[in-house]
Amino acid sequence: MMTTRMQRLNPDGWPALALDIGGTWCRAAVVGEDGTLLARAKSRTFPERSGPEIVEDCRSLIAKVAAEVGIGITDVGVSVTGPVNPQSGVIYSPPNAQGGLAGLPLRTELSRRLDGAQVLVVKDTNAAALAEQQFGVARGVRDFVYLTISTGIGGAAVIQDRLILGVDGCAGEIGHVSVDPNGPVCGCGRRGCLESIASGPALARRYSAARGAGAIDNASASASASGNLEGVDVSRAANEGDAVALEILDSARAAIASAAVDIANLYNPALIVIGGSVARANPEWLTSAGDAVDRLALSPTRETTQVVASGLDDDAGLLGAALILQSGAAQTAHGTRIGGEN
Repeated sequence: MMTTRMQRLNPDGWPALALDIGGTWCRAAVVGEDGTLLARAKSRTFPERSGPEIVEDCRSLIAKVAAEVGIGITDVGVSVTGPVNPQSGVIYSPPNAQGGLAGLPLRTELSRRLDGAQVLVVKDTNAAALAEQQFGVARGVRDFVYLTISTGIGGAAVIQDRLILGVDGCAGEIGHVSVDPNGPVCGCGRRGCLESIASGPALARRYSAARGAGAIDNASASASASGNLEGVDVSRAANEGDAVALEILDSARAAIASAAVDIANLYNPALIVIGGSVARANPEWLTSAGDAVDRLALSPTRETTQVVASGLDDDAGLLGAALILQSGAAQTAHGTRIGGEN
């Protein structure tokens, strides 16, 4: 199994160019040594866009932030929704973001569009875990699990100061643990995966199915700018007392809490760090997860594992993408090694 040992940063390459490609937004930034974002830009990602269009979007964003700060484009760290091959930079088939991302040779194509710049690609949750340990709530923590609840649900585990990658670099897909075998069909093809119950799109789909054609009007008087129902609209509806929204959010809360207990028992971490836009919109989920771990995890794990909110919000992927450029990242026969030993 591949692991990555955390290593002290080499400051010579700062500031760093970073890109974070998610299921909803593509973000670019110039990152300073202390984690400050010196420039940033973003554009919305759409499933109908082709691979070349996505790469052009990425190139344009990188060029924009580099020009703003006045630096050349020699290397770029990229955080992308997984699973992704960390050696080749080819995106596999993200269950929550198909279209042009599926099968995209991102590392090769982006490097070509950036006139041969070095491009290193890492799964977004792995990047976020690196960032949390360097800049966020996991500073100085050797054993923790990062969980993001957003357009998709994913995770990363750092055990004894090593980022667990797996044989193909795809470890940590916590969102595709089934918590209800009779639950909704997930994008991966299974039923009842955590992602099919508690991710933003899953909340919207479940609410739409329950409410029918008037779902947006019922969810909020000011639905999302896209005109499509989104997870945040379901949270708004719940805040307005909508019984259907409250029931859907409660089932998602229970699923996250159950998963937190499983994570605690599997990894015995000091921290479970939870981030992502859906988690921020539903802070009671973290409280529930922490309570569940305290009550239901095995002893002594229940006494030692804490559930905490991410300290980096949407910047975690960008900061982690910058870190892979600064920590002696090297290509190996099995994947991207970020310093230390494989």
